[in-house]
Amino acid sequence: MSVREGLAFFARRPRLLALACVTGISAVFGRNYGLTLAVLVTGPLAGGAGAFGTVSTVLAVGGILGAVLGARLRRPSVRLVGTLAAAGGLLQVAAGLSPSLAVLLVLVLPMAVVESVSDTAGTAVLQTDPPAHLRGRVLGVWSSIGTVWGLGGPPALGLLMETAGARGALVTGGLLIAGTIGAGLVLRARRTPEPVALPSKPGDVVGQEALRAAA
Repeated sequence: MSVREGLAFFARRPRLLALACVTGISAVFGRNYGLTLAVLVTGPLAGGAGAFGTVSTVLAVGGILGAVLGARLRRPSVRLVGTLAAAGGLLQVAAGLSPSLAVLLVLVLPMAVVESVSDTAGTAVLQTDPPAHLRGRVLGVWSSIGTVWGLGGPPALGLLMETAGARGALVTGGLLIAGTIGAGLVLRARRTPEPVALPSKPGDVVGQEALRAAA
């Protein structure tokens, strides 16, 4: 029953489902830099192990900066997570088109910062959205879902790299991330009803006056 309760709560929360979609597509197509950037650096950019080590160092520095910035978030939300993930996807597209190692190094720093802040915001939403008595079960559901994309992401990305190459995988993955999240934000905006202003009659009490009258 406890597992079913966690699944039922997760399925009834659109913001958690949206967070899972954003995190899933980003994890599959956008965050396996150990695969994509390694092939990009040693292949099209004609670098070696030392060059990839430099790229990895810059990624680590960006992750630390992003963690510091993420700790200062006041109101993390799924919209913020999606916006950051889409920005990271666009940066990934630019990284895939990098003409040189120097340009790539300039791009991977904000890529790592955006990823780190997005992860921090997503974790905050996940841990604060469920009520206390369901939080552990919801986190268990999330962990199970994360295992699925953690196992399926590298093979899918490897197949994409075999088909489109390192540059093509980065560009295609980044466009998929940004396009999917952008389409989701547009659909959500269209479905959100606009507040309707009710006409008031002379003598109606509104706003603070109504609160005082009620008190």
